[in-house]
Amino acid sequence: MKLPFCLTSVVLATVACTDRPADGNSSSLDAVVRDSADVRIVENPRPPAGSRLDWRVGAEPAVSIGKVEGEDPYLLDRVRDALVLPDGRIVVANGGTHELRVFDALGNHLTTWGGRGEGPGEFTSLSQVNRWPGDSLIAPYSQGTRLSVLDSEGNFGRAFTLQRDDAFFLVEAVSPGGVILSSDLVMRGGLLEGLNRPEQHYRVWGTEGDLPSSLGSFPGTESFSSWSGNRGWTVELHFAHRISTFAWGDLMAVAPNDSYEIRAYDRNGILRRIVRRDHDLVVPTSAHVDADIERRIARFPEEERAERRQRMRENDQEVPLPETFPAFATALTDLAGHLWVQEYDLPGEETPSPVWTVFDPEGHVLGFVDTPAGLSIFEIGEDYIVGLATDDLGVQYVQVWSLERAD
Repeated sequence: MKLPFCLTSVVLATVACTDRPADGNSSSLDAVVRDSADVRIVENPRPPAGSRLDWRVGAEPAVSIGKVEGEDPYLLDRVRDALVLPDGRIVVANGGTHELRVFDALGNHLTTWGGRGEGPGEFTSLSQVNRWPGDSLIAPYSQGTRLSVLDSEGNFGRAFTLQRDDAFFLVEAVSPGGVILSSDLVMRGGLLEGLNRPEQHYRVWGTEGDLPSSLGSFPGTESFSSWSGNRGWTVELHFAHRISTFAWGDLMAVAPNDSYEIRAYDRNGILRRIVRRDHDLVVPTSAHVDADIERRIARFPEEERAERRQRMRENDQEVPLPETFPAFATALTDLAGHLWVQEYDLPGEETPSPVWTVFDPEGHVLGFVDTPAGLSIFEIGEDYIVGLATDDLGVQYVQVWSLERAD
């Protein structure tokens, strides 16, 4: 892995271990914290298997926005993002219509901002909606290379682009304080025969899209290409590794899931924090591939499964497996600054609902929390989780679930 910062092997300071509750009972977890070359490093144990932090998610969604049929604002299409404003309004980035649809705290449609177009406050390829300084919002669009700033009532303020000469940059994450994390836009043509893993370069920008600071390059997602003459195909590897990117306060985190390690950088591109958690890397086997195929064909009618199973196995014969499974599935932070890292389910050992390891704002492990099955999380607030659910018909629903945190 090529990284922008090389840690010195000399430990400059060691801080006493701290105890954190694992599950709201009497057990505790000890994190080893040390400072090395101005980088805070937090080494955490894995919480006990089966333990849970004493936080509670509602048994059902408090709000569910979306319908099979009805008025247009409730017919969601390619939802890209959603967040909850301080006054309880819910803003949904509806990618299919390039709109920001606004609903009240009960899920009733209030108004719609934007729409497809090139004019002020309009979008093409709307991809996100994020908080911005001064209670404003910022919406990346045009494949994430342009950004529009709106006030809390949807009034257009300004637009700018992340571009330098002929180079374009994709928005990966935005902090409420106005720091932008981008990745370099790279055309994916010209992949070599066999295993490919292009590196992804990341940069940090200020509120005016000013000259960015480089974080360096990180290994991207593995794929496999096969060519015959002028024709070929490319597939993503089974159990491919990925990079999670997100804002952590005013820091920006870039975390390939090859290992259980989260690295966070300041707006000058300087590494400031490393958070690790004990984890045993597992080597994939053919049995794991078989279990994954069974999972994928389960959604098809029984009479189609044998043919699909055989076809998948034939297609997989050429494709290698990664050396190890990902150390975690994805990572994000909540509005209170806690780090949430989702456990990676091994094929054949899936849990009924996603399990997350939660860390406090300084990176000390607290314990495990379950989130609703089938919910892709956009944002975790102080007392809510907002995300996207999809039913068997492919109908999308933006849902808000209550979250109760123990003291």
